[in-house]
Amino acid sequence: MKSAIKIGWKEQVSLPEWGITGIEAKADTGARSSAVDVKSLEFIDEEFVRFEVALSRKDRNHTVPVTARLKRRSKVKSSSGHVTERVVVETEILLGTVLKTIDISLICRKRMLHRMLIGRTALQGHFLVDSSQAYLVSSPPERKKRSPDSLPAAEHGELPLLPRPERKTKGKRKKSPG
Repeated sequence: MKSAIKIGWKEQVSLPEWGITGIEAKADTGARSSAVDVKSLEFIDEEFVRFEVALSRKDRNHTVPVTARLKRRSKVKSSSGHVTERVVVETEILLGTVLKTIDISLICRKRMLHRMLIGRTALQGHFLVDSSQAYLVSSPPERKKRSPDSLPAAEHGELPLLPRPERKTKGKRKKSPG
């Protein structure tokens, strides 16, 4: 096996078979399986499912429709001990320069910070996670800059900025040597 590639605790990844580039994913060594945020899930027949991958936490209508072959249904136990049945499909993930086929469960992650979670089985054999850093093999997502109209007036010069008040201390101050 080649040496593992060091990645950050969160990275931008692509799911090329689904036409998805730059989805933010959290590398979670505490989770066995990977998961992606889906808004809807429909069984077409016994072999295929149709779903919408949610790309944005803030705008749940920003989705990509996908049809995929059902790989299996599995039971997953959450960190709180709650067991749920999940639909699992297979797709390719591009993380840094590594293109790898992974199993991924389809789940609503709207209350989670990241649209995708990369579990141990997807990470093993290729990646080493540095939990102190983010975006080691990808660029951070571009954040929309606020326009001057959306900033408070004092931030763009309409009101004078007042000096910060001095902190009051209780008791006498000790004199510093020198």
